[in-house]
Amino acid sequence: MMEISDGSSQGEVVWNKFVREHYPPVGSFMLAWEWGVFQRSLGRGVEYFFIKEKKEPIAAFTFVRHQLPLGFSYGYTPRGPVVAARERSQTLSIFRKIQEWSREVHPDLIFIRLEPPVDALGFDAKKEGFDIPGYYVQPRYNHTVPLEGSDEDMIKRFHPSTRSNLARAERRGVSVMLDALRGPADYEEFFRMAAETEARNKAKNVFPSRVYFDALTKSILPLGEVSDPNKLSLGIFSGFHGGKPAATHFVLFFGDTATYLYGAAYTEHLNSKVTTYLHWSAMKEARRRGFKYYDIGGVDENRWPSLTTFKRQFGGVEFSYIGNVDIPLRPRLHGAYNLLRKIRRTE
Repeated sequence: MMEISDGSSQGEVVWNKFVREHYPPVGSFMLAWEWGVFQRSLGRGVEYFFIKEKKEPIAAFTFVRHQLPLGFSYGYTPRGPVVAARERSQTLSIFRKIQEWSREVHPDLIFIRLEPPVDALGFDAKKEGFDIPGYYVQPRYNHTVPLEGSDEDMIKRFHPSTRSNLARAERRGVSVMLDALRGPADYEEFFRMAAETEARNKAKNVFPSRVYFDALTKSILPLGEVSDPNKLSLGIFSGFHGGKPAATHFVLFFGDTATYLYGAAYTEHLNSKVTTYLHWSAMKEARRRGFKYYDIGGVDENRWPSLTTFKRQFGGVEFSYIGNVDIPLRPRLHGAYNLLRKIRRTE
């Protein structure tokens, strides 16, 4: 008999241990205890839950409520639930349990959106009354670089152009500092980089607000000299060219994986290949600390062709995900929500 219990009562250590042991390499930070604390600091109501059978946890998920008009809401489970490998055959039963629990505990929800970290469910979602939208909240494909071997072994797996760019960065005197960006003046520098990055790429709202970054750096501990893979930590890698700030990367460390989160750079320093060198520096730092993978982020040949090519030239493997799985709790209202969303996107 399955039951859903409050995961926060188990504490940070038990929660992170389960997530780390049963999550695939990519995206696990989104279920880390500290990521929930960070989200709460932004005013988002994040709750932690275990699904248990015979009092043993077999799955875990976080729950975030999103408000909709007229007093309705939907629930979102980012990159979850994570299901213990030995219990994957019970995925449908676990989904049904979450559906039952949502109806009982959250009667105002129109639907609950799951985001399981798998490329296939093992059952026909539509036949079971679930909906898989044609859009994604998180990237459907992530490019990940294994960190095995020496520096030379890793570089050999890179594309020739990437190897050439690393050599160019060294010739041009690019240097990197870890966690140098921590004060108010440093943040002003980063946001100038971010604004220039958006303008260069003719993009808008690529970077979250200053409030977001302030909460991120206050909620998640800096990487420090000794990292604990059972805790989520943040490394800020600053690149310099000619002694001047040139680029900045934010990288999260948890479990087996270091995850590139955000990066910005000044246009005048791009020819130094500082961004390539920052990724390489983060990979080396992660491997030095015992991490096995470097997640360089989402790829999509249609949406981000140039960026996808850049990331793939580091070699590695790609992880794919099924995407969003909506479990309607009020089917008619869920249908109306989808129709309204479609109309707004075409306006």
